[in-house]
Amino acid sequence: MDIDIRVETADEFDATLTSALAREAFRKHGPELSAERFSWTYGEGYDRVTVVSAFADGFKIGQLACFFKTFVVAGKVHDAAELADLFVSPQYRGFKVASSLYREMKKVIAAEGVGLMFAYANEGASILNRKFFDMEEVTQLPARFGFASPFRSGSGDVVVHTDVAQIAEACIRCADRTVGGVELSYEQLRSRLGSPVFSYLCATDGEVAVIASPRVIRSVPLLLICATFGRQAAARNATGAMTDRLCHAAGRRAFLYPGWNDAVALSGGFSVPQRLLKGKFLIQSNCLDGMRSGIGRFEMLDVDYG
Repeated sequence: MDIDIRVETADEFDATLTSALAREAFRKHGPELSAERFSWTYGEGYDRVTVVSAFADGFKIGQLACFFKTFVVAGKVHDAAELADLFVSPQYRGFKVASSLYREMKKVIAAEGVGLMFAYANEGASILNRKFFDMEEVTQLPARFGFASPFRSGSGDVVVHTDVAQIAEACIRCADRTVGGVELSYEQLRSRLGSPVFSYLCATDGEVAVIASPRVIRSVPLLLICATFGRQAAARNATGAMTDRLCHAAGRRAFLYPGWNDAVALSGGFSVPQRLLKGKFLIQSNCLDGMRSGIGRFEMLDVDYG
């Protein structure tokens, strides 16, 4: 079997073919596998995206995507790459096609001079991530779970935004750029929140901003806290009022926050033991554990690409 491997930019890849392949590979349908979602993710959600696709007899049989990002560690700026959307047609499953995708992507990433790698990887991709990109570290994102007060809708000083532009403006205004982690500009954050699949809302008191999204995780409707932004001086500020306001605004009784931000102490709820997460929110990388002291923020917004 001859396999044709192609490197495609966001303008070159075919979202309809990608959607059809994803639905075949995962044997399910839904908005997260729609052509609209892939078209937005690769074309609008991120600044730089490369897709490596595999074809056989004119049919698309596999793909691997890479989002290039700016990553700050201990004040030093690095180029980083997140691997995502690896899927192969069931009839072509096996090491040959998947390894061909990874070998080509390795050339792309080497040409970009990228040193930091991470992925919200599934079990199959984890083996290839280790083999081709030395992603030996597996980081369990810490998580907090809590309930909104049924009697309190939050402080009057807290404002809730649902407009994407207002959310981006509020978060960037509160962001502490010395903390480290994935760096986002106003334009990048505004694009990132334009998902056709999920909606986002934000609560802010002018010092701290919290982004959340209504989700259903393991059949449980809850509010996923996706990211927090705040200056070190604002770390003492209670965020309980914000999570309450966000839960009430989104019609959710409970919230879940995976990730960390050393500048913002998310209050309320309780820490979730790792055994209860059952492998959820595992990030594979070559940096998150070894460079943790210089990475002050890593949250779901950094890997949850809508």
